[in-house]
Amino acid sequence: MLFTAFLFMISCSKELTYNEENTEDPEAQYAAAGIFAKKAPKFNSMFNTYGNGWTGGDAAYSIPLPDGRTVWMFGDSFLDTVYADFSRPGSGLIRNSFVVQSGASLTTKVTNTIDDPEALVSTPDPANEWYWPGDGTVIGETLYVYMEYFIRTGAGIFDFHYVRTDLVAFSLPNITEISRTPAFEDEDIIWGASLMEDGSYIYVYGAEQTAFTKYAHVARIPAGNIYGTKEFWNGTTWTTTEPASTVGRLEKQSGLPVDVSAQYAVFYYAGKYRLVTQEGFLGPTIYSWESTSPKGPWKVRQTVYVTPETGGDLFTYNAYVHPQFVLADGSLLLSYNENSFNFFDLFDDARIYRPKFVWFKYL
Repeated sequence: MLFTAFLFMISCSKELTYNEENTEDPEAQYAAAGIFAKKAPKFNSMFNTYGNGWTGGDAAYSIPLPDGRTVWMFGDSFLDTVYADFSRPGSGLIRNSFVVQSGASLTTKVTNTIDDPEALVSTPDPANEWYWPGDGTVIGETLYVYMEYFIRTGAGIFDFHYVRTDLVAFSLPNITEISRTPAFEDEDIIWGASLMEDGSYIYVYGAEQTAFTKYAHVARIPAGNIYGTKEFWNGTTWTTTEPASTVGRLEKQSGLPVDVSAQYAVFYYAGKYRLVTQEGFLGPTIYSWESTSPKGPWKVRQTVYVTPETGGDLFTYNAYVHPQFVLADGSLLLSYNENSFNFFDLFDDARIYRPKFVWFKYL
C-alpha cells in the first residue's frame, strides 16, 4: 500500500537478540534486556502457499471477528494463478482485497469473481481513483474499516494523491458492504493508519505527510459509537475542531515529534501503550516506543527487528503488529511488507509480494 503495484519476498529471518547502544540519536534507548525476535513459520507458510484466490498484496491489516475468524485487509493485490516455478502471468492488480482466515483456511473477498475481479471496496474509475485499507474494528455485528481514498495525478508510479478517509461498514458474518461515510477530510494527514480501543474511547491514528518525513497524530471517538463526535489532540488538549496538520504531532519525551511510516501500530500491552513503526525512507529497522498514555509522550525507543530482505531492488516497509495473536511466552505477531523497485520481479517470483511475519517479545 502507498506504492502503486509494489509487492513482497520470502523471509530468510533468523533469531536475533537486540541489546545495543545507538550513537546517532541520543533519545534512542535500548531496554537492558532488549527485544527478542524470531520468524513465524506457520504464518509465513500460510500466506506463501495460498493460491486459490489472493496470491499477493501489501498492507496486511488484521481484525479479529466475533466468531473466531480473522479478516486480513490488503492494498494492491494479485489474484488467482501462481505457477510451479513461483512465476505468475502478466495479469493486473486490484486496489484492495480481504482474506478471511479460519484456522489455516483462507478465503478471498473481492467484487465480482476471482477470474474477473474488482476491488472489494470499488470505485467507478479504478484506474484513476481507489481505496487502500487502513485499520478497523468490530462493533456488534458490524465490521468497520477506515478506507483511504486516493486519486491519480499523473502517469508516474508515485503520481497519486490522498484525498480523504472513509469509514466503510460491512455486515457480519458474510462481510457484505452496507455503507460508506466520509470520516476524515484533512488531505495532509492520512487517518486510519492504526486504531486502538481503550476504555471510553476508540483512538484513531494518522500519518502526516511532509516532503521527507511522516509524523504521528491521534483523534478519538466515543467507544461503541464510531460515528460519534471526533476529538483531536492539538498538543495540549482534546478539541472537536481539527487543528492544522503541523499542530498536535505526537511527541517524544524530549518534545520532538515522533516520526513514523505511513502504516504503524499503536496498542496496549504489558501495562504500557506501545507504538511500533518502521523507519522512514524505506529503511529496514523496526522500532518500538512506549508511553503511559495513548497520546504520549513516547519514550524508550527499542529496536524490534531489522528486516533481512533488502539489497538490490528489494525493500521493506510499513511494519504492523497484530496483538490478537500472542504466544504462550508473550511474543506478539508482527508483519511487514516487501517489494521491489523492479515491477517485473513480482511476476518472476510471486513470493516477493506477500507479508513476512516474525514473533517478537519485550524482555
